[in-house]
Order: sequence, then structure tokens, then C-alpha cells
Amino acid sequence: MQVQVKDIKGNNVKSIDLPDSIYNVELNDHVLHHVVKAYLANQRQGTHATKTRAYVSGGGKKPYKQKGTGGARAGSTRAHNRPGGAVAHGPQPRDYRLKINKKVKDLAIRVALSDKARHGKLVVVSDFAGVNAYSTKAVLGALKALNAPKALLSDVREDDFLYRSARNIHGAEAKSPLDFNAMDLLRYETLVISEKALEALNARVSEEA
Repeated sequence: MQVQVKDIKGNNVKSIDLPDSIYNVELNDHVLHHVVKAYLANQRQGTHATKTRAYVSGGGKKPYKQKGTGGARAGSTRAHNRPGGAVAHGPQPRDYRLKINKKVKDLAIRVALSDKARHGKLVVVSDFAGVNAYSTKAVLGALKALNAPKALLSDVREDDFLYRSARNIHGAEAKSPLDFNAMDLLRYETLVISEKALEALNARVSEEA
């Protein structure tokens, strides 16, 4: 598979070959669902809690005698069926994390990248050299020229000009090719990535990695 390399003004520079093992993978809804579900579950803190009878204050004395009242037996005023009582079967702190193997994570990224490439939503640029200062305007201009208003930007660079410049743009974000996951690729309509970042991404998610 071939893709055009552009500059950040939208002009074609050259074409490069993309490895089929990464950019021509069959759509796999199950893998994407599995990874996204785990990603969302791993964001949950799991700190929710309700008080059981052991934690509600009061209720040490039996409210009334066992027999002769005509009412049901009661041992505590803090039972869940009484005013001021505890919560029965309420949520307690728990760990929601789901484990995903690295091979499955990488496969999900390859599936998402292949879908982007098939639908023309993978934009490769020669570099982001034009973004050499903190400038939201420069990044907006590049996105407009590349026809990618809602995009995930990726580059390999030592400075943080690109990342901080994109931070104030609604629908756009910049991340290193070593940091983003399948969820990020699905969240944004287009992936705009530099050639060097593309090489790093390919090395990261290749089947031999």
C-alpha cells in the first residue's frame, strides 16, 4: 500500500510504501471492543462505597423486646429496612482493571491504522518543522491545509511546541508515536503523523516487535 507524503501546507512531496502487515489488516471488531473496554475500565477508580451495618453509627441496643409486640423481630435500628439504617448490597471498593496482553494491544493499533489507511484518514507529512514555536494558529493552519480538522497529531521531537500548541484546539491532540493507543486512534477522525514518527510507530507495533 502506498500513501502520499505531504508538507504541512498540503502539497504532495513524494509517495512511500506502507507495510501490509500493519496497514492492511482485516477489520476486527472484537479486538477493538476488547481493548477499548479495558481502557475505559482501567480509568475507573473503584473508590465507591456505602455503609453496611458494621459502619452505621448507633443501633447497639435491641429496639424492643423479642415477643409480645405484634411486630416482626428486630435486632437493630440500623438494619437496611429502617430509617437511618445501612445500605443492603451497596457498592463497595473494587478494582475494575482488565489485563490486556501487549500482542492484543498492538493488534488493535494495527487494525485501527489499517482502517484509517483504507478510508484515507492517514495523513503522512514530511515533518512539522513549520511549528517551531508555541502557536495554536500554526497548527490550525496545518490542519486546515491537510483537510483534517479533528486529528491526532504525532511527531518525534525533543521540544514540546507541537504538543502544547495543539492543546487548545477542540478536536485535536498531539502525542508521541510511543504513547498513543487504539482508543486515541478511534477517538480522532484523522491521524496526521510525520515520517520519523511513522517509522517509530511501525517499529513499535510490528509483529516482530
